[in-house]
Amino acid sequence: MSSHAHAVLLSWGPTVLFGMVLPWITYHQLVGRGVPGTAALVLVSAWPALELGLYFALHHRLDEFGALVLAALLVAAAGAVAADGRWTGGRTETAFTGLVGVAFAVSPVFGRPLTFWFGRRFATDGSAAGAARWNGLWQQDAGFRGMHYRLTAAWAAGCVAVAGVMAVLPLRTPVGRVDAAALAAPAVVAATTVAYTARAGRAWAARGQTPAAPSSAPTA
Repeated sequence: MSSHAHAVLLSWGPTVLFGMVLPWITYHQLVGRGVPGTAALVLVSAWPALELGLYFALHHRLDEFGALVLAALLVAAAGAVAADGRWTGGRTETAFTGLVGVAFAVSPVFGRPLTFWFGRRFATDGSAAGAARWNGLWQQDAGFRGMHYRLTAAWAAGCVAVAGVMAVLPLRTPVGRVDAAALAAPAVVAATTVAYTARAGRAWAARGQTPAAPSSAPTA
Protein backbone atom coordinates (compact mmCIF):
# COMPACT_ATOMS: atom_id res chain seq x y z
CA MET A 1 0.00 0.00 0.00
CA SER A 2 1.36 3.44 -0.95
CA SER A 3 2.01 6.04 1.70
CA HIS A 4 -0.80 8.21 0.28
CA ALA A 5 -3.32 5.35 0.39
CA HIS A 6 -2.20 4.51 3.91
CA ALA A 7 -2.71 8.13 5.00
CA VAL A 8 -6.18 8.24 3.42
CA LEU A 9 -7.12 4.97 5.15
CA LEU A 10 -5.96 6.26 8.52
CA SER A 11 -7.87 9.50 7.97
CA TRP A 12 -11.15 8.06 6.65
CA GLY A 13 -11.22 4.62 8.27
CA PRO A 14 -12.23 5.79 11.77
CA THR A 15 -14.72 8.29 10.32
CA VAL A 16 -16.52 5.65 8.28
CA LEU A 17 -16.40 3.10 11.11
CA PHE A 18 -17.57 5.37 13.95
CA GLY A 19 -19.74 7.71 11.89
CA MET A 20 -21.59 5.24 9.65
CA VAL A 21 -21.02 1.54 10.27
CA LEU A 22 -21.19 1.34 14.07
CA PRO A 23 -24.17 3.75 14.47
CA TRP A 24 -26.18 1.80 11.87
CA ILE A 25 -25.43 -1.59 13.45
CA THR A 26 -25.94 -0.34 17.00
CA TYR A 27 -29.23 1.40 16.23
CA HIS A 28 -30.78 -1.69 14.66
CA GLN A 29 -29.49 -3.91 17.45
CA LEU A 30 -30.96 -1.63 20.13
CA VAL A 31 -34.33 -1.22 18.41
CA GLY A 32 -34.46 -4.97 17.79
CA ARG A 33 -34.11 -5.49 21.54
CA GLY A 34 -36.97 -3.14 22.38
CA VAL A 35 -35.08 0.09 23.07
CA PRO A 36 -37.23 3.12 22.06
CA GLY A 37 -36.10 4.86 18.88
CA THR A 38 -35.34 8.16 20.63
CA ALA A 39 -33.12 6.52 23.22
CA ALA A 40 -31.42 4.43 20.53
CA LEU A 41 -30.58 7.53 18.48
CA VAL A 42 -29.11 9.27 21.52
CA LEU A 43 -27.06 6.19 22.44
CA VAL A 44 -25.61 5.68 18.96
CA SER A 45 -24.58 9.35 18.93
CA ALA A 46 -21.82 8.26 21.29
CA TRP A 47 -19.98 6.64 18.34
CA PRO A 48 -19.40 9.82 16.28
CA ALA A 49 -18.80 11.77 19.49
CA LEU A 50 -16.05 9.30 20.39
CA GLU A 51 -14.60 9.58 16.87
CA LEU A 52 -14.57 13.38 17.14
CA GLY A 53 -12.57 13.14 20.35
CA LEU A 54 -10.10 10.63 18.91
CA TYR A 55 -9.67 12.61 15.69
CA PHE A 56 -9.02 15.82 17.60
CA ALA A 57 -6.51 14.08 19.85
CA LEU A 58 -4.60 12.74 16.84
CA HIS A 59 -4.86 15.66 14.41
CA HIS A 60 -5.54 18.63 16.73
CA ARG A 61 -8.51 19.78 14.65
CA LEU A 62 -12.20 19.00 14.25
CA ASP A 63 -13.44 16.25 11.95
CA GLU A 64 -16.02 18.18 9.92
CA PHE A 65 -17.72 15.08 8.52
CA GLY A 66 -17.96 13.44 11.95
CA ALA A 67 -19.49 16.62 13.36
CA LEU A 68 -22.14 16.58 10.63
CA VAL A 69 -22.99 12.93 11.38
CA LEU A 70 -23.31 13.70 15.09
CA ALA A 71 -25.54 16.69 14.35
CA ALA A 72 -27.73 14.53 12.09
CA LEU A 73 -28.23 11.93 14.80
CA LEU A 74 -29.06 14.54 17.43
CA VAL A 75 -31.53 16.27 15.11
CA ALA A 76 -33.12 12.88 14.40
CA ALA A 77 -33.43 12.29 18.15
CA ALA A 78 -35.00 15.72 18.63
CA GLY A 79 -37.44 14.94 15.81
CA ALA A 80 -38.35 11.68 17.51
CA VAL A 81 -39.05 13.51 20.76
CA ALA A 82 -41.27 15.99 18.91
CA ALA A 83 -43.12 13.05 17.38
CA ASP A 84 -43.81 11.42 20.77
CA GLY A 85 -40.95 8.96 20.56
CA ARG A 86 -41.42 7.92 16.93
CA TRP A 87 -38.66 8.67 14.47
CA THR A 88 -40.47 10.23 11.50
CA GLY A 89 -37.79 10.11 8.84
CA GLY A 90 -39.43 12.56 6.44
CA ARG A 91 -39.90 15.28 9.04
CA THR A 92 -36.43 14.81 10.45
CA GLU A 93 -34.89 14.83 6.99
CA THR A 94 -36.67 18.07 6.16
CA ALA A 95 -35.61 19.80 9.37
CA PHE A 96 -32.02 18.64 9.09
CA THR A 97 -31.77 19.62 5.42
CA GLY A 98 -33.05 23.10 6.22
CA LEU A 99 -30.61 23.47 9.11
CA VAL A 100 -27.72 22.38 6.90
CA GLY A 101 -28.76 24.97 4.31
CA VAL A 102 -28.80 27.69 6.96
CA ALA A 103 -25.40 26.55 8.21
CA PHE A 104 -23.96 26.84 4.70
CA ALA A 105 -25.54 30.27 4.26
CA VAL A 106 -24.17 31.79 7.45
CA SER A 107 -20.78 30.06 7.48
CA PRO A 108 -18.90 32.81 5.54
CA VAL A 109 -19.71 35.19 8.39
CA PHE A 110 -17.37 33.13 10.59
CA GLY A 111 -14.37 33.51 8.29
CA ARG A 112 -14.45 30.63 5.83
CA PRO A 113 -17.42 28.94 4.12
CA LEU A 114 -18.36 25.38 4.92
CA THR A 115 -17.22 24.05 1.56
CA PHE A 116 -13.68 25.08 2.46
CA TRP A 117 -13.76 22.86 5.55
CA PHE A 118 -15.42 19.94 3.77
CA GLY A 119 -13.06 20.34 0.85
CA ARG A 120 -10.11 20.17 3.17
CA ARG A 121 -11.51 16.95 4.58
CA PHE A 122 -12.40 15.31 1.26
CA ALA A 123 -9.72 16.70 -1.08
CA THR A 124 -6.67 16.09 1.10
CA ASP A 125 -5.25 12.98 2.69
CA GLY A 126 -6.06 14.31 6.16
CA SER A 127 -2.42 14.95 7.01
CA ALA A 128 -1.13 18.16 8.56
CA ALA A 129 0.78 18.88 5.34
CA GLY A 130 -2.37 18.46 3.23
CA ALA A 131 -4.35 20.75 5.53
CA ALA A 132 -1.55 23.33 5.47
CA ARG A 133 -1.51 23.31 1.66
CA TRP A 134 -5.30 23.74 1.60
CA ASN A 135 -5.02 26.68 4.01
CA GLY A 136 -2.31 28.15 1.80
CA LEU A 137 -4.57 28.02 -1.24
CA TRP A 138 -7.23 29.94 0.67
CA GLN A 139 -4.79 32.66 1.71
CA GLN A 140 -3.00 33.04 -1.63
CA ASP A 141 -5.58 32.40 -4.37
CA ALA A 142 -8.56 34.72 -4.81
CA GLY A 143 -10.03 32.35 -7.41
CA PHE A 144 -9.93 29.51 -4.89
CA ARG A 145 -11.77 31.65 -2.34
CA GLY A 146 -14.34 32.79 -4.90
CA MET A 147 -15.00 29.20 -5.93
CA HIS A 148 -15.79 28.21 -2.35
CA TYR A 149 -18.09 31.18 -1.83
CA ARG A 150 -20.04 30.19 -4.95
CA LEU A 151 -20.15 26.52 -3.95
CA THR A 152 -21.35 27.41 -0.47
CA ALA A 153 -24.12 29.59 -1.93
CA ALA A 154 -25.18 26.74 -4.22
CA TRP A 155 -25.32 24.22 -1.37
CA ALA A 156 -27.21 26.66 0.85
CA ALA A 157 -29.77 27.39 -1.87
CA GLY A 158 -30.24 23.71 -2.71
CA CYS A 159 -30.71 22.58 0.89
CA VAL A 160 -33.08 25.41 1.82
CA ALA A 161 -35.10 24.90 -1.38
CA VAL A 162 -35.58 21.17 -0.85
CA ALA A 163 -36.48 21.73 2.82
CA GLY A 164 -39.07 24.31 1.79
CA VAL A 165 -40.60 21.99 -0.78
CA MET A 166 -40.72 19.10 1.69
CA ALA A 167 -42.36 21.31 4.31
CA VAL A 168 -45.15 22.27 1.89
CA LEU A 169 -45.73 18.88 0.22
CA PRO A 170 -47.52 17.21 3.19
CA LEU A 171 -50.22 19.86 2.95
CA ARG A 172 -50.99 19.03 -0.68
CA THR A 173 -49.78 15.49 -1.37
CA PRO A 174 -50.81 11.97 -0.21
CA VAL A 175 -48.65 10.46 2.51
CA GLY A 176 -47.09 7.78 0.30
CA ARG A 177 -45.91 10.32 -2.23
CA VAL A 178 -44.53 12.54 0.52
CA ASP A 179 -42.44 9.66 1.86
CA ALA A 180 -41.11 8.93 -1.62
CA ALA A 181 -40.32 12.59 -2.19
CA ALA A 182 -38.57 12.77 1.20
CA LEU A 183 -36.13 10.16 -0.06
CA ALA A 184 -35.80 11.40 -3.65
CA ALA A 185 -35.62 15.18 -3.29
CA PRO A 186 -32.50 15.37 -1.09
CA ALA A 187 -30.78 12.82 -3.34
CA VAL A 188 -31.55 14.84 -6.46
CA VAL A 189 -30.37 18.09 -4.90
CA ALA A 190 -27.24 16.42 -3.52
CA ALA A 191 -26.43 14.87 -6.91
CA THR A 192 -26.90 18.22 -8.64
CA THR A 193 -24.77 20.18 -6.18
CA VAL A 194 -22.08 17.48 -6.13
CA ALA A 195 -21.94 17.62 -9.93
CA TYR A 196 -21.68 21.42 -9.80
CA THR A 197 -18.98 21.14 -7.14
CA ALA A 198 -16.97 18.71 -9.26
CA ARG A 199 -17.34 20.91 -12.34
CA ALA A 200 -16.25 24.01 -10.42
CA GLY A 201 -13.25 22.15 -9.02
CA ARG A 202 -12.19 20.98 -12.47
CA ALA A 203 -12.62 24.48 -13.88
CA TRP A 204 -10.43 25.92 -11.14
CA ALA A 205 -7.78 23.21 -11.64
CA ALA A 206 -7.83 23.83 -15.40
CA ARG A 207 -6.53 27.32 -14.77
CA GLY A 208 -3.15 25.68 -14.21
CA GLN A 209 -2.82 26.30 -10.51
CA THR A 210 0.56 25.62 -8.99
CA PRO A 211 0.66 24.08 -5.52
CA ALA A 212 0.37 26.71 -2.84
CA ALA A 213 3.06 26.98 -0.24
CA PRO A 214 2.00 25.51 3.08
CA SER A 215 0.45 28.04 5.36
CA SER A 216 1.94 28.64 8.76
CA ALA A 217 -1.53 29.41 10.09
CA PRO A 218 -3.17 26.89 12.46
CA THR A 219 -4.85 24.04 10.61
CA ALA A 220 -7.97 24.05 12.77
